[in-house]
Amino acid sequence: MNRRDFLRLATLVSGGALLAACAPQATAAPAQATSGPAAAPQATVVPPANVSLTVWYWGDPDAPGADKWLAETATKYMAAKPNVKVEIVTQDGSTLFSALQTAASSNTGPDIGSQWATGPVMSFVWSDSLVPVSDYIPADELKHYLNTSENTVEGKVWGASLYLVGVRVIYNKDMFAKASVTAPGPDERWSWDQFTAACASLKTAGLVPFGAGNKDGYGGAWFFSNMGMQGIDSTDDLRQAVIGNAKFTDDKYTGWYAKLDDMVKKGYFNTDVMSIDHAQSFVDVSQSKTAMQWGIDGVIKQTLKDMDPTKVGVLKFPKWGTGKLADYGNVTQSTSYLITKWSKAPQEAANFIMNWHTTERMAAWFTATGVVPADDRFDTSQVTDPVMQTVAKWNTTGPQIWLENWIPGQVDNDGDIAAGQMIFAQSGSAADAAKLWEQSATAWRNQNPVELDHWKNWKQ
Repeated sequence: MNRRDFLRLATLVSGGALLAACAPQATAAPAQATSGPAAAPQATVVPPANVSLTVWYWGDPDAPGADKWLAETATKYMAAKPNVKVEIVTQDGSTLFSALQTAASSNTGPDIGSQWATGPVMSFVWSDSLVPVSDYIPADELKHYLNTSENTVEGKVWGASLYLVGVRVIYNKDMFAKASVTAPGPDERWSWDQFTAACASLKTAGLVPFGAGNKDGYGGAWFFSNMGMQGIDSTDDLRQAVIGNAKFTDDKYTGWYAKLDDMVKKGYFNTDVMSIDHAQSFVDVSQSKTAMQWGIDGVIKQTLKDMDPTKVGVLKFPKWGTGKLADYGNVTQSTSYLITKWSKAPQEAANFIMNWHTTERMAAWFTATGVVPADDRFDTSQVTDPVMQTVAKWNTTGPQIWLENWIPGQVDNDGDIAAGQMIFAQSGSAADAAKLWEQSATAWRNQNPVELDHWKNWKQ
């Protein structure tokens, strides 16, 4: 799961205005004046023009239940607006970026596209493939959507958010007890030494400390988002390496690979880590295969369903670095929703996205997925599970960043993902992984001079 992005919309704060926006529109001709008792002629009703919307959607791996929710949402929307036909086309995470890139090259494809937030979204902004969602969603509506700053440039918002996800560590309390490992409290955080000491104790007790899947590269990418951020001070710090003013081989960018490499060498991961995809490792804790695993909100909710919820705990990822971003949370709107420039119905596309943020649809979303919507109007009293309450608090407290959003898609694929696979497969050293980052960034700069200029001028 390459972490990325969505779209935004406007002034439907009152329930009446929102219903009016979602109801089918009809235009009535003025009644003719009459004299005497004769009834006035019937007004002529002009049916609204038919509209077709194609939506490319990715969400279920982040939030199990999302696909079913969107199908239901589309059905309800079409029932309220018979002139609108909505076609949902589910996307594959491994081709999310390249598929939309192919569509953009021919100006064909979806009216609403989905894309990982920030860097990948900006790539489509700079290739002139999108229209700002802020041109079609009223400001009074859009202001309620969370994390829109991830897709904002020059005062325009280019991707609408739907939900928030944060990367956490899920752990099995029984396994921790067996190894005499004590987890930190919700307001505490392990140091790296404390974390690796816990891994050693778990392994000594005959348990697999950490479950991961990296056949598709995304398990390693999540280590970058959690560990790579800790050596730098800002996203602009990272941008300097992207545009070539700094080297990815500098320890502050990639020195953390030595720590990941040490974990692999010490056998702290499942032996099939390179034989399974990232999402396949999301059941490791509930199936008692490993003591810890990665987990985002939807995965945590599913784990609470799949095992005794009193045996499930969550941790913040341990701290190793001293950069200013080391204390940031790891939260993003994940997939952003975009209105394509070739859409023949951009306002209807915006209306459909706005419908996702109605009180009824947000409540249905949370019921279906257990994931908090990216909207400050969501009634958080619906979050009743204590573990999910902790997760919701972490998602919405303090500064947040998902570092993978802040690199070009090509660098993410050829540097970030490939470097993690190199470490987990033990086909190269930490220094080799760092060189791979630098090589991928150099190739991207050489192959994309126009986009490079945009990155150079991007004020983050």
